[in-house]
Formats: sequence, C-alpha cells, structure tokens
Amino acid sequence: MNRERFPTFRRIGRWCVRVAPRVGFGLLVLFVLVAIPWTYFNIKWGQELESKLAELKAQGMPLTLAEAAPKPVPDEQNAAILYQKVFGVRWPPDDYSPGREIGGLSKDERRVLDDYREEPTAELARQARELLSRPQIQDDLRILRLASQRPHCVFPINWEDGAGALFPHLAKFREAGRIIATKVLLLADEGRIEEALDWCAVSLRMSEHAATEPTLIGQLVAIALQAITFDTLEQILCPRQLSPDLVGEFEGYLSRIDLCKVFTAGMIGERALGLDSLETALRNPKTWPLWKLEKLTYLDYFAKVIEASNLPYLDALPQLEAAAEDLHELPFYQGILTKILAPVFSRLIYKRGQAEANIALCRVVLALKAYKYERSAYPGSLAQLQETLDWELPEDPFSGKDFVYQRQEGGFILYSLGPDLEDDGGVPPEQPPQNLSWDDADIVWACRR
Repeated sequence: MNRERFPTFRRIGRWCVRVAPRVGFGLLVLFVLVAIPWTYFNIKWGQELESKLAELKAQGMPLTLAEAAPKPVPDEQNAAILYQKVFGVRWPPDDYSPGREIGGLSKDERRVLDDYREEPTAELARQARELLSRPQIQDDLRILRLASQRPHCVFPINWEDGAGALFPHLAKFREAGRIIATKVLLLADEGRIEEALDWCAVSLRMSEHAATEPTLIGQLVAIALQAITFDTLEQILCPRQLSPDLVGEFEGYLSRIDLCKVFTAGMIGERALGLDSLETALRNPKTWPLWKLEKLTYLDYFAKVIEASNLPYLDALPQLEAAAEDLHELPFYQGILTKILAPVFSRLIYKRGQAEANIALCRVVLALKAYKYERSAYPGSLAQLQETLDWELPEDPFSGKDFVYQRQEGGFILYSLGPDLEDDGGVPPEQPPQNLSWDDADIVWACRR
C-alpha cells in the first residue's frame, strides 16, 4: 500500500500551520469589511432615529403606549367606574377574569335576544321582553345609560405592559351593544320611538368611549358597536312615520360625531404601541443597524397614516395607497415588519368610511321622514329635500357626491356606493342576484313606507 496517499497527523499539522495565517487574514479582512458598514449605518441610522424621536417628543407625541395612555380623571367624570359595575372585569392581568354576564343572562338567553334581532317574531319578542324585564338587567341598563353620559372613560389598564396590555372590557362593550339593540327594537315595537332613539344615542356614546382607547382594537370595537346601532336604527326608522320634533334632536347629535378626531387619536396610540413592540422584537436591538432602519421606516410610514387619518375618506384613501406603494418599493431588507402591518391600517380606513356613511345615511333618512310627515309624500329628489333644510345634506364619503336616492312603492331606497365605488342598484350584501361581499356592496337603507 502506498503510504503517501494517507497523510499522517504530522503532515496535517504542518498544513494547518501554513494555511492558518492566510485563513486568519481572510477572516480579519472579512470582519473589517463587515464592521465598517455595520458601524457606519449603526451610527447614521441611530442619529436619524434619535432626531426623529426627539422631534416627535417636542411635538408632545407619545413614544410608548404608557405615554399614550389616557390621563386620570375625577371619579365623578369617569364612565369606566360605572361600566366596571356592569362588566365585572378585573385588573391587573394576573387577576384577569372574563367578568360577569351583563344582566346575568345565560348563553341560551343571549341567543334568544340574538334570534329576536335577526327575526323579530311575536314569540321571540315575548321571550326577549321577559328577559329584559328582570331586575338585574334593568339595573345594568340603567348604569350603562348613566355611564354613557359621562365625559371621560379611563379604565385601569396596565399601560406599562406595552404590547402585553390586556383589554378585557372591550368585548363587554359589544355584548352591551347587542342587549341595548334588543331593547331598542322592543321599545319601537311598542310605539315608544323617542325612547328607542334615546337608547340608540346611549349605544353610540358608548362607542365613543370605546374609541378613546389609544389602540387599534379600541377603534374596531367602536366601529362594530356603531354597526350594531345603525342596523337597529334602520329597522326602527324605515317602517315608521316620524315627526320633525321627534327626529330633530337625534339628527343634531349625529351631526356632531367626529370619527376623524377619535380615529387619529387611536392611530397615534397605535404608533406608540408599535414602537413598544419593535423595542422588544430583538434581545438587544440597539446594536442592530437594520432594527434602527426598521424603526425609521415604521415612523415614516406612520406619519403618513396619521396625517391621512385626519382627512375625509376621499382624501385619506389615495394618501394611504401611495404610502403603501412607497413602502413596498423599498429594498427587501427594509421595513420587513412594517410591510406586514401596513395592510391592517389601510383596511381600517374602509371601516371608518362605512361608519361615516351610515351616520350620514341616517341623517338623510331622518330628514326624509320629517319631510313626508309634513307633506304626506317623500321628495322627488335630494335637491328638493335640501331646499327645506337649514343644514347641508351630507355627501357619500366614498364617492364624494350625493347619495343615490330613488322613490319606490310608496317609500324609497337611499344608498352609498361603498368602497368599490360601483353602483350595484342598492342591493345589500350577500343577497341575490349579485351576492356581494360587505366590502363590495352598496350600503343601503330601504324604507318601504
């Protein structure tokens, strides 16, 4: 056997001695080549980040969720203290429990209320009326009304937890909204429309309280509560005659709702929450240049989101679309997390637009009802209705034009074109022949009398 073909350990050792300096030099060169740009960009992006954060701080903007938290208010002005009596949730998170059921209703009993709202038969109405007549639920509803009338709502959330903060009370807002909607339908069935409208105002004021939470989830809960309320309003308003005196006060209340203001405040809080999340994304993020670039990208994108949040839908949408397009044109390594989050905020503007459309549609319906009450017939056009009003009819937030109004069979349909800006003939979502989704369908109020 040729021993030259099998190097000995001594030969391997001599080879390593010869190669080691070259390998070490190569590694040193590689380290220098990496360290120089690493250090440069770490300093460069670090200085830019510090400058941008200092600028925001000088403007009084919160940089952490704790800084975005609502300030304490006197107990007598704080609706949260009353809501707590009804919701029964607890803080801190270690002691978290799902709270108590509003009115002590069981799951099956809540299903009865849901079924009644979906299909208000006489038997379901009897059962729902019986459930809502219980002393406990009567007391809870009374407290909810009082809470909705308070100017502030500050729950004892541990904001220092940042992205780990819990909001167990927000689900209770939706539960309460569904119970109030049932009460509204029962009152309307008894002909007590003024009281029914008053309870709708309670539900909308509660949605405003939910929206004061400086988070995205607070905005979503507020929009969901508004959707429940306006669906109920359509059911009680469209089949009935309404006098100008009856609808005037409620229309005035709707005209004062400013969704842009609370939406912008929520996005400012969401930016602070995102900064908290980015801070904890890496074990030692301050040594990573790309982390600083991520944070810079996030702040640049969110500056555009917040600016758009304070604009009407027609102006906000193109700005958000342009911001998302700019974001996705960045190199693959820049703004990785921000690119994942961006669609969430872009989509939220559609939800806000739908809420704005329902508020505006309800105001126009109220004016149409008052018009018919005084003249025994609906106007031939919205322009004819406008001539009788001392306030401007709102436009469709999606199209920027008048809502589509058509008289039909002694009544009318009134609708917004919705986010897709296509006129589908006033067909509600998921109904034939189009079977459109909620995002594509017209937003319709149909009054048959």
